[in-house]
Amino acid sequence: MSRVLKKFFCLALFVATFALPAISRATLSDDFHGVQSKLNDTLLDVYSGETETNLSAQISSGMATLKPYVESYAESDAGKILDAPLPAGLSAAGQIGVARGRLQHVAALAMLQCQSSGNFSGAQQWRALITLPQFANGVDSAMLLQNPEVARKPEVAATLAKEYLEWETMRVRQLLDFLQQQVAIRAADKNVVEANENEILTLANFPAELVKVAGLTNNLATPAATIAWDDSADEKQKINSVAAWRDEVESALPNLLTQADIGRMQRLLARCVKLVPREYSHGVANGKLIIPLELREAKQFTDQSQTLVNQLAPVWKQEQPKIYAQYRPELTAQLSQMQAMLDNLPPQDALDEQSKKISAILEDQFKITARRPGDSGDVIDETVLEVRSSLGGSLAAAQSEQWQSAESQRMDAYTAFDTEIEARVLPRNPDLATKAERSFLEGDGSQLGIKALLDRHAPMDQLVAAYERALANLAQCTELLKVAVSPATIGFTAFTIVAREGLEAIIILAALFAGLRGVEYASTRKGIASGAWMGLFITAITFWLSRTVIHSLTRFGEKLEAVVSVFAVIILFVVTNWVFHRVYWVGWNSKLRSLSKSAQEVSSTRWEWLALLGVGFLTVYREGFEMALFLQSLLLEGSKSAVLIGGGVAVLFLVLIGMLTFRYGVKLPYRKLMVLTGILVVSIMVTFIGSTVRLFQVVNWMPIHPVYSLHLPNWSGLWLGLYPSWEGLLIPPLALVYVGGMWLFNRWRSRKAETELPPEIAQA
Repeated sequence: MSRVLKKFFCLALFVATFALPAISRATLSDDFHGVQSKLNDTLLDVYSGETETNLSAQISSGMATLKPYVESYAESDAGKILDAPLPAGLSAAGQIGVARGRLQHVAALAMLQCQSSGNFSGAQQWRALITLPQFANGVDSAMLLQNPEVARKPEVAATLAKEYLEWETMRVRQLLDFLQQQVAIRAADKNVVEANENEILTLANFPAELVKVAGLTNNLATPAATIAWDDSADEKQKINSVAAWRDEVESALPNLLTQADIGRMQRLLARCVKLVPREYSHGVANGKLIIPLELREAKQFTDQSQTLVNQLAPVWKQEQPKIYAQYRPELTAQLSQMQAMLDNLPPQDALDEQSKKISAILEDQFKITARRPGDSGDVIDETVLEVRSSLGGSLAAAQSEQWQSAESQRMDAYTAFDTEIEARVLPRNPDLATKAERSFLEGDGSQLGIKALLDRHAPMDQLVAAYERALANLAQCTELLKVAVSPATIGFTAFTIVAREGLEAIIILAALFAGLRGVEYASTRKGIASGAWMGLFITAITFWLSRTVIHSLTRFGEKLEAVVSVFAVIILFVVTNWVFHRVYWVGWNSKLRSLSKSAQEVSSTRWEWLALLGVGFLTVYREGFEMALFLQSLLLEGSKSAVLIGGGVAVLFLVLIGMLTFRYGVKLPYRKLMVLTGILVVSIMVTFIGSTVRLFQVVNWMPIHPVYSLHLPNWSGLWLGLYPSWEGLLIPPLALVYVGGMWLFNRWRSRKAETELPPEIAQA
């Protein structure tokens, strides 16, 4: 009996621990869809002539089943909607229309409430219940709720709220289209009209809290009254009544698009239409599906085109009414035909021709082109299209075993990602930026990146998986960048960038100046200082040009940085030699004046002097170049004033640190300071070598052999120059071999010089 009881209690414990939470998680979805299904079924009964008694009470009872899932129900806006009675005097169809619209607002408000309280799983569940308009993407922004560090930010709430308003604005217009179609084909009666008009009006009457969180500043008009519908009127009167009512409804919708948004979306539409046949050609050959991923990309671009047309339609209707009335139906029909063609794997020529027809309507009638702008939002969205297209071409080339072409197009994709996307993501989320970058290169842990797989001519299934991971990481970066950044965050980021880069330069320069005391080194100190000031000057010019000339060279930015890094490493090698030489000769400083001419020439050579002269410039400019590009990215993300304030505070901080360092550093023990100088220079040299190896791998001047199952944190590359590949792990430590050899060599030289000193000097 005891054994039976034990089994019973174990089963009960299992149910309480695992089964009940699962049931609880499923209940919200079940109850919500249950309410929706009941409303839809009842509406069908109303359409068929059946009547419901106490319908208002039934609707209220159904809505009440959702109350337990709403956080802080009594005080929440979602709770107030659930408790609100239905408007008096509505027909059964009208009541159902109002209830269906209210359900959407409840889901959105409950989602924001969960996000605000830190219940991100609850926010995801409520968000998944929102009915999406046709062609809308409900996946991307969900990523914002998957990372707790990102999800808790207030800017995420604004993004989710605005996304919901965009969805429901699209749904309102699609419901208006549906209602007008039903009237035009004589399929609408009073019940159909009242159900749709009340759902439309409820959706269009956005809760004030949603509008506030979304950050909209425009005043929303009061939604229009109901349609003056008369079943006995002729068809023309019915059509005109619905059309006039539609104009009133659309005039009350929130203005979600700025002029910049409109221009960006129109250019994206033009580019998406042209990318469809290109992506299709990567995935389909001679009517046979070769790469499913590329066919999915082509379909996604087509769906995105339809979504953009729906979003831009009211703008076109207002700004180009004649063109809109004549060509909007044709544009929609041609896009629908393209979607149908993709399902049947058409000949490439037919799809090319279809794309040209759509592009002709956009360019000739709506005057839309695909030129590349400079605004942040434009650059991000269009860069994503460019990266996706280049990755598609790379994968298709790999499928045909054209490995050189595959690597070239991968490099194009990575360059676009690195200069426009990664530079913006890195200050916000370094781990995500590093993860995305590695997916283009060596990969992370057991999952190899695209370059590593291309180098070994990997099987197609492994390549497809790698490209899909890169696209998934790209999507996460894109969603992160949709979240607006507050001025305080922009200012703090600017401060950290300038302070971090400046401190590294100060440390190197301070260590060098500490080893150059005395009148005999005045000219060398002056040369290094001149190089440092020159580095600051060139940095300022770089910052000024980075939006124009240098921006046009971003394709070659990694290669230029790799070449500069090689020179920096060479100079650091020479400087390391000089530092160790100084350490072993400093103990004999009082005797140096009596050394022979040859011994004095050993202590200072022309090459060492030139190296010390050059290191002043490279020390400052290497940090300044990176800082200038980072700050330009911040200027694109936020206000100039925030960047200037953050950067200005960092400059004041660096001036203070520099003054303290250079003033009091000279009072430290000379020999110990020189040892510290050697350690700092060696550590920086190792990091530089690791970064240079990484750059050589990025630009395909060096292969990548990843280390399986090794995951290195982001800071290991930033501070130590170590990356998870054999080259990235073995080459940087070779600097320590050089340092050890120089240590032994200089020690031998110093002892040899000591033995060669005249007896009277050695005994002094």
